[in-house]
Amino acid sequence: MNTEDFANATQEQPLIIETTYDIASIGFVKDEQSAKSFVMVTPKALGEMVAKDIHVFMQHGFAEGSQYSDLDYANEGVEFVDDFFQLANMSKALVKFQPFTFEEISIMKNGQIIFSSQDPNLVDMDYVQLILGKKIAALAFNLIEDEKGKSMSERILTETLSETGINIALSNFLLPYLTELSEGARMRFVLQKNPSLMDSVYCFNGDVCNMDIADNLNLPYRDIVTLCWDLN
Repeated sequence: MNTEDFANATQEQPLIIETTYDIASIGFVKDEQSAKSFVMVTPKALGEMVAKDIHVFMQHGFAEGSQYSDLDYANEGVEFVDDFFQLANMSKALVKFQPFTFEEISIMKNGQIIFSSQDPNLVDMDYVQLILGKKIAALAFNLIEDEKGKSMSERILTETLSETGINIALSNFLLPYLTELSEGARMRFVLQKNPSLMDSVYCFNGDVCNMDIADNLNLPYRDIVTLCWDLN
């Protein structure tokens, strides 16, 4: 591929797609801190999502520091959108390895789905109140546990020996969830289909669903299981 082809493959998309429940879409946000040597999801895995007619968007440099380049993702059908406001408006779900910042959440649309890591003991009142006010469905993948009660992502990151192994293991772990979150079904139905995903939800539809956050900030707690089966 020559320089012109590379530029065309990874150029930022100029058009905004109006997302509805009928349009499957997901956006991958680059971390602000130093680049990681691993990725949450491989180009091949995102290619599988594109093959299912899911619109996959990504900021340039999402995989910076890893073995993958922007071109690797572009070759699998990923579209590049660097402006965060545009990315949020084009995507039903937003994905990031590190927690989303207060500034990023401020830009998001009401009812956005966010999927990142999060420490419930580190979030403050302003951060949570902003999420609640926008009725954002906030999920933390590091809270998804195995049958022994251990974080699946932490196990992968600490017990997998090679970077390639981490990339593949994280992709295999996260891809089913990413696909479900992007496909446009109502969040309540996504959680009903994926019980293991319920533990990752810390805010949903204006309620706090994580006991640690509720206790630390003295906020009302709502059980996500009850919320998912509440038809009112």
